[in-house]
Amino acid sequence: MAKVATTVIATIAVPRRALWTWLVPGVFYDQLDSVVRDEAGLPGCTKTTGTTGPWDVAGSTRIVHLSDETTCRETVKVATAPDYFAYRLTEFSSRQVGMLVREAGGQWWFTDEGTGTHLKWTYTAESRNLLAMVMLFPVIRILWNRYMRNSMRVIKERAEKEITVAAVAAR
Repeated sequence: MAKVATTVIATIAVPRRALWTWLVPGVFYDQLDSVVRDEAGLPGCTKTTGTTGPWDVAGSTRIVHLSDETTCRETVKVATAPDYFAYRLTEFSSRQVGMLVREAGGQWWFTDEGTGTHLKWTYTAESRNLLAMVMLFPVIRILWNRYMRNSMRVIKERAEKEITVAAVAAR
């Protein structure tokens, strides 16, 4: 059916390969709850369970648990270091979300910007029908975008602090 998408971007003062390595097989793998938090009335991640493989390997899956006690299945679609990462969300336990969304997914692009990285995240929800798309549009374009901006802010702050600290400690 129809898709609704929203995008956020950030420039992060960390080299692309270092950011990719810290974020995708690192933070996304076992610290998702530290960057995907409650925001804009939407539930944040509290934990992940049942992870089947490294988070930079296509086909790895897990269950994402949210603060409203619902879950969904997340699957890595593509992981091409240090340029691109994509995931798919299905099996929503929330009845409301399941009635509106067939599946959702995110795409992350990492590109060089000076000595840092331009990071772009697009989230797309595929609606179950036209009415669902009409209902999803403001949720995704306004609330979910705010949710994503908050996550991106946390990622930027942490990456610029933690990766710099790790690089200095490694010298």
